[in-house]
Amino acid sequence: PRSSITIMNSIVAALAALALVVPARAQDGGVARVKEEPDYVKRLPFKPKLFEPVDAEDAEQHIKAAQEHGDAAPNYFQVGEEMLMLPEVFSNLDDAAVKQDFPHEGNAAEEEASRSSRWWGRLYIDGWPQTVQYMRAHFGEPPPAGLRPMILADPPDACAAVLNNAEEIKKYDAIVVAKRGTCTFGTKGKNVLASGGAALVIVNNEPGNMHAPGPDAHDLKLSVSMVAEDEGNLLISSMEKGMALMAAMVPIHCAAQSETVKTMELCRGSTEADRAIANSIIEGGWVKGLPGDAKHEYLQATFGTKIPTAKKYEIVHASPPNACNEGSELLDNAEQVAGKAVVIERGGCQFLEKAMKAWSSNASMVIIVNSETSINRYGCEPRWKGLKVDIPALMVTDKGGEALKLMKGKIVEFPASPKVRKDTWLKIDSYRDTTGWAKKKSEQKMQVRCHERYHYHWRYRDHTITVTITITVQNHDLN
Repeated sequence: PRSSITIMNSIVAALAALALVVPARAQDGGVARVKEEPDYVKRLPFKPKLFEPVDAEDAEQHIKAAQEHGDAAPNYFQVGEEMLMLPEVFSNLDDAAVKQDFPHEGNAAEEEASRSSRWWGRLYIDGWPQTVQYMRAHFGEPPPAGLRPMILADPPDACAAVLNNAEEIKKYDAIVVAKRGTCTFGTKGKNVLASGGAALVIVNNEPGNMHAPGPDAHDLKLSVSMVAEDEGNLLISSMEKGMALMAAMVPIHCAAQSETVKTMELCRGSTEADRAIANSIIEGGWVKGLPGDAKHEYLQATFGTKIPTAKKYEIVHASPPNACNEGSELLDNAEQVAGKAVVIERGGCQFLEKAMKAWSSNASMVIIVNSETSINRYGCEPRWKGLKVDIPALMVTDKGGEALKLMKGKIVEFPASPKVRKDTWLKIDSYRDTTGWAKKKSEQKMQVRCHERYHYHWRYRDHTITVTITITVQNHDLN
């Protein structure tokens, strides 16, 4: 707890910044004095007071008058249609910490120091197709560690003294997601803390992101962060539809070069536990309900939303098959596609164009069929272009596409699996183009045995590797 002297000094510093108090000096016996109100303040049509709202015109007049007289501009924040004058306080974010090298491997104290001093990080949301960058506020505490539920604030702006869903928030020790606006960032933080939240993530209401100020909640015992408008609204939209999300707030440590850790990464999670979470996030799974219980894998795109793994989807095929009909934002069979998982062939136009037409046609999922027995996490650049797509998007192999051709009008599911990963298929593809083979034949044979054992239960991986080995034997004398 802070001493009364410390608290008084903070108040004095804040008031001094507003030209209302003269800081203590030795010749005054170390006592702060109330500063005489400047003439320009007396001439204002209102009497400025801390924490009391005024309209925007009055605030602008006060700021302009202070600047014309060479004083520091008063610290106004917009709250709804009014402006609130708040004291200036120092940021909890430490400039010096940003320049520190990575923690030494296995040094828990250094890792925790890194974690608590990062200015930004990434939300790793289980099953979500991409990470979401957050910016820590200038006030409050570092983010909590570990995976926990994300819950949408009720009311959505978190401006009720105790949130309507406080019981649920407290029960799950949840990360609370709230919309920006109506009340100050500090007020939102206080309300979420009073409701038992583990952290507050504010969704911006304008383009960009920032470190939210909170002079009215400087020492708040809660982590407060902000995410960009489009990415945050996609999360809110999914949660409003009933999607359950589990997330971890992973502070990111960046270093241009390191003398403590041998790594090619310029940025990574601060702690070993954070990095383990980042590496364990679900990327794909398999299609359930195909003829003969065939196990065809899928990988998520890097845009869209989480795949509800318990949901059942009716299959429909796009017209035209590759969804590249020019001059239309919809698929030709948009009426038949609505509410269903639409299967689209690769090629002819960009992945995002295919996904946008499926989304515009009210599809519930878009499935891209690859042109070979391989899958990858397709995406778009820049990433913001894909943020309109609020349905799941994924890819299956050509063999998976053949199986789905037999499923028109039938129901399938998409269970997730931690064993279906992008890196696995990239490795298989490296054998296809021969770049992944070791130079020595003895090591090549070891690679073959390892992969045959590892992929035994995944028929189409095994098939792909077998074909690859046959081609390699023919071309490179692997035997």
